[in-house]
Amino acid sequence: MIIRKTRPEEGKRINTLFAIAFEQPMENGPGEEPGVINWGAFEEDTMFSTFAVTDFTQFFDGNQVKMGGIGGVATLPSHRRKGGIRGIFQAALADMYENGYDFSYLYPFSTAYYRKFGYENCVNRSFVTVDLGLLSPETVSVLAELGSDLRGPIRELDRVWEQTYNMAVCHPEKDYGWVVKADPAGKQNFLYVCFDTDRNPLAYTQFHLENQTDGRNLVCSRFCFRNRKGFDGLMNLFKGFSADHRFLKFYLPEDSAMGYLLPEWSMGAACWSTAPSGMVRAVNARRVLEKAAYRGSGRVCLELLDGQIPENNGVFDVTFENGKAVRVEKTGEKADVTLGINAFSALICGTSDWGDALQWMPDVTLHRENQALEGVFYRKKLWIGDYF
Repeated sequence: MIIRKTRPEEGKRINTLFAIAFEQPMENGPGEEPGVINWGAFEEDTMFSTFAVTDFTQFFDGNQVKMGGIGGVATLPSHRRKGGIRGIFQAALADMYENGYDFSYLYPFSTAYYRKFGYENCVNRSFVTVDLGLLSPETVSVLAELGSDLRGPIRELDRVWEQTYNMAVCHPEKDYGWVVKADPAGKQNFLYVCFDTDRNPLAYTQFHLENQTDGRNLVCSRFCFRNRKGFDGLMNLFKGFSADHRFLKFYLPEDSAMGYLLPEWSMGAACWSTAPSGMVRAVNARRVLEKAAYRGSGRVCLELLDGQIPENNGVFDVTFENGKAVRVEKTGEKADVTLGINAFSALICGTSDWGDALQWMPDVTLHRENQALEGVFYRKKLWIGDYF
């Protein structure tokens, strides 16, 4: 078996492999896109497994870091369980480490499967369904029609969430071509931006109609707001659709305070469910520890175990002062705690407080009490809205 990066002329084979593996067509192979590296596993000259690593800039504890988004994972049915994807992960993770990536992220078909490669559940998101007939706020909304340019206000609103939530993708200007392509009349995909009376952007949403088992509903593919007034502005917009549609459906960050945004939750007025939204992996543990935000001051010794990236193995001596790392180095000292790379990746991003992690998470072994661990691993705001 040969593992290597694919060549541009092999893009058609990637599409073919994906289409056979998932019984659906795939066009415009990721090998043809800028910022995407495709990997393949080959038996002689035949590619039988593949996935793509897409470059993203991501926010982590106030820093912009390099993240590799894993997508297009596919293996021919006749070659499954032959180690193709495992071999690609081994090579791709080593390549990411050498090329300055801090994290990798993916959306799993199976969490147990991707845990084998060091990934762990990270961002959760809340799916909200609202009865349109019970909405009643107010504000000004502008429809983006074909050719209209609302990129500035939308980018400004995205920046609010990007700088608030860990794991949020930082979008450069080139990512906003979809705004000027908005065509509500031709494609029935509607993009609205809400402004206050001084023309300050408060919120935006993009949505389409879906005829579902529970009604003729409005389903949002994008939903972002600056503050409570912005959320109310979106609700005012959707109130105008209540005569012809039953429910509004959208995703929110898992933020308990957002449960107060709607005035009525009882009797089926709205329902809220939370589910995982992807898995994270630390690619370069030392660099992540150097960039992390800590609480207070202290010193910890963390032993990390990583089956794919040997540079991440060992005991890291971390000293932090006033919320920032002042020293991160490997040491021969005894560790306070041993963590698998899965648990470390999730915890350093902020999925759990230390006490809860110690009680419930696997691959966490405490060797000695150290209160400073509570300043390293604590719950943070998390959100990611991009797919790859």
